Amino acid sequence: MLIGLLAFVLFVLLLIMVTLGAVLVARFVLGGSGSSARIVAAAFSGPMTLALPVFAAVLSEGFSWSELGVVLFLLAFLFCAIGWPVAHFATRRLDRLTQFDPRVFE
Repeated sequence: MLIGLLAFVLFVLLLIMVTLGAVLVARFVLGGSGSSARIVAAAFSGPMTLALPVFAAVLSEGFSWSELGVVLFLLAFLFCAIGWPVAHFATRRLDRLTQFDPRVFE
């Protein structure tokens, strides 16, 4: 029970860290686009780096596409529940920090 809880907490922390990294990558790659596009890109591309090994394991074990769809739905729900708020607040904070302030040169 305790090991399962610790594994879940570790997985959530990994999701948060890869989402924060994806926020930075989205800022560099999609710099000219709006913040909502960067939020969506970061919320799904970051956690998908953790999901790709899961998909590879599911497909290599011979599961059907319907079972893969169920796994994809559950992971997408988890990504939306964890990845979107992290990406939203981190993108807003990063946008505020990277705005030009003319008072620097006064």
